Amino acid sequence: MFERFVNAFQVVVAIATVITVVLLLTASPSVADPAESAAVSGADLFASNCAGCHGSGGEGGVGPALAGGLARFGSMKEVVAFVSTGVPGSMPGFETRLSPEEIEVVVDYVWVDLAGR
Repeated sequence: MFERFVNAFQVVVAIATVITVVLLLTASPSVADPAESAAVSGADLFASNCAGCHGSGGEGGVGPALAGGLARFGSMKEVVAFVSTGVPGSMPGFETRLSPEEIEVVVDYVWVDLAGR
């Protein structure tokens, strides 16, 4: 009887070991490099929040063109405030949709990559 118990226990341990190894090999890492996980792409934020009105490349549409320096901006701080609060009836504010850091990232993307400043 004891021998059957030991054999059954060994089988259970072997199965648990195989399952654990498979899970370890197939699971994606839950903690990536902090710099990579914290980094949010300005292009991705623009595509998902701004491109619908300003065009996928900032060429304009419902909203004004932002590419090639066509949009006239104040300082970066003023643009961040503008994007945060928006303009009633014209442009929605994004302070409830994006974090302050994400707003800064998307404004930097528009400022540097689209407007060429």
